[in-house]
Amino acid sequence: MSASIAVPPVATTAPLQFPEWQREYQEALFETNPARLPQRVMIAEFVLLKRLRAIAYNQDAIRERQKVEDALSKLRLLKNLSCKQEAA
Repeated sequence: MSASIAVPPVATTAPLQFPEWQREYQEALFETNPARLPQRVMIAEFVLLKRLRAIAYNQDAIRERQKVEDALSKLRLLKNLSCKQEAA
């Protein structure tokens, strides 16, 4: 009996809460091809940083700023893990 790991689909039927950056972020998180992962992460980081600059002084965007910062932290972790796997 072999176990399989289910990978959630990138596209969901639920609308994105933050469409300015969530699609690119999800594409990076769920990328399964190690050769494409660095580019996906780079694109997601670019979009997230651009959005962070756009909402930097918007008092109504405190929650989104926190979500963007969390997403950036997760991308950094993903990058570090993928670099360690490449080195192994």
